[in-house]
Amino acid sequence: MQSYIEEVSIPNQSLVFCAFEHMDYADAYTIKLTASAPQSVDMLTQAIFSQMPNWIWMLLRLRDYLVRPLGLKTSQAAKPDITPAPLQPGMKVGIFEVWDRTSNEILMGEDDNHLDYRVSVYLKHDAGSAWVVVSTVVRFNNWLGKIYFLPVQPIHRRIVPALMSYGLARYGGWD
Repeated sequence: MQSYIEEVSIPNQSLVFCAFEHMDYADAYTIKLTASAPQSVDMLTQAIFSQMPNWIWMLLRLRDYLVRPLGLKTSQAAKPDITPAPLQPGMKVGIFEVWDRTSNEILMGEDDNHLDYRVSVYLKHDAGSAWVVVSTVVRFNNWLGKIYFLPVQPIHRRIVPALMSYGLARYGGWD
């Protein structure tokens, strides 16, 4: 049977579920993992977020160019911390900083003057199967955050599943 990425609710036991007192945007995507997929949340996080397809890098560069004059943070060719050790707060995975972790979840994010966001990679086991859930929550800090996110939201909804499929396919993580 072919596995596929589907949109789901954010797991309410997840760190990202309680990341903000209120959320202005939230989404989550999941896929069933194969036996050959990375089986630790650290390896899954690195598989999904340490490398991106070229079209996503190009969009990120365009975004950096457009927001730099507004004083927003840019990706600045982030260099990930590649280490066999467990990911810890303060480390980077791709362009994302690790904020918190549990044995089955890595919480990453960024705070900026226009909005704050958190991204979670959550590994869950259910009836002998393993699933990864990637969730995103966003909190707007002002009107610029609301305006900024209008064109970003539909792109974001394509990027997250693309990152999941790209990262996991490189490891044989899904059919």
